[in-house]
Amino acid sequence: MKLLKSLTTFTLLTAFTVSLPTATIHAAASINFKDIRGHWAASDVQIAVKKGYVDGYADETFKPEQNVSRAEFIKMAVTAMSLKTLAALDKPWYEPFIESAVTNGIHRYEDYTSGDVNTPITREEMARIAVRSAGEKNTDVLKWMYLATSKGIINGLDNQGTIGADQPTTRAQAITVIERMLKLKAGEKLPSDKYATSAAEVAWHKTNVYTMAPEYFGWGAQQGNVLDFNKLRYEDANGYFSETEKYIVVDMGDPTDPNRKLIPENMRWIMAVGNERTFPQDVPTNAYAFLSFDHFYVELSKREFFQYSYLDVASIYATGDNIGKDGLLIDVTPYAQQVQSGLQAGNTVLQAGAHDVRLVTGQLVPKMKGKDGNGFSIYKRPAQSLGESGNPIVYKSRIDHSLVGK
Repeated sequence: MKLLKSLTTFTLLTAFTVSLPTATIHAAASINFKDIRGHWAASDVQIAVKKGYVDGYADETFKPEQNVSRAEFIKMAVTAMSLKTLAALDKPWYEPFIESAVTNGIHRYEDYTSGDVNTPITREEMARIAVRSAGEKNTDVLKWMYLATSKGIINGLDNQGTIGADQPTTRAQAITVIERMLKLKAGEKLPSDKYATSAAEVAWHKTNVYTMAPEYFGWGAQQGNVLDFNKLRYEDANGYFSETEKYIVVDMGDPTDPNRKLIPENMRWIMAVGNERTFPQDVPTNAYAFLSFDHFYVELSKREFFQYSYLDVASIYATGDNIGKDGLLIDVTPYAQQVQSGLQAGNTVLQAGAHDVRLVTGQLVPKMKGKDGNGFSIYKRPAQSLGESGNPIVYKSRIDHSLVGK
């Protein structure tokens, strides 16, 4: 571990007094911190001060929006969880707390690849400590924020589910997360921010299927199945390629789903009623939009009808009609960008020249449909124009309605 600089005496005495069993002069004024009145974290701040693992400043403020260092957060967490520390003479003040955190498995010396313990702790670094405190064993460095959001430890920074993984942590955020850590350790189930969990899942593995469509993907997740995007790229001998970059589920019954902004304006779907086929824009509210974000590069010597690769759900209900008399979706149907009288689902017309193109191909899938135990699969449709063939299943699952809301 790098040689670490000690904090100043002023910081130790006034800026962040933590976990003193006998209350400091500020504890009595905890309810009256003048800068937490009306603050979103006021209640947690008061609880934390009463517990004694954090305190305020000599001027009777708490400074809830001030950043917290890695050392300060570790000291707060260790003290709040009543983890044992040993005195370390002639060492920086934070060493006993860091050693305790390492001994108890919530921190590792190699966790910080830049800066030192006096660097402001990021939300992702805080999430890592919090998730480990819940007993989670994780080795995937991209998964910490997903685990923290799905467990309800960390919520989004706004109503769009912004997770801010690399942003610094404030004192108010630190207190709130530690209180959630303690509740989780006590066996309490915490509410989660669905939008933040969705965003964290995308950051983890380029899709949010576990969060947004658990009745279809949850069983597969329990089996350890993943959409491996490294296998969703086909490249020919000339270096031309076709790939799926991400796979996003949008809840079309939720007008505030932040991923609605990813849907191109000209997306349409095939409404089948008897022999009639129409291409409406408005989507039934009982539907998910499964969106395959496709990317290909090719150079052509002439105008061609080009077929690229994309992800696809086979029809799982086979009803014939895909819309009921109530206007609700009853079967899977293509959902893609409209071109003339049809949909651009896996194909497009290209002129001669070089093309580096990104398109969205999708399907509408009814929510909470199908029989429990029935198979559910995602297929990779081939980039036939590049010579790819076959329709391999890239994700296997089973329908399980009981997983919704868990």
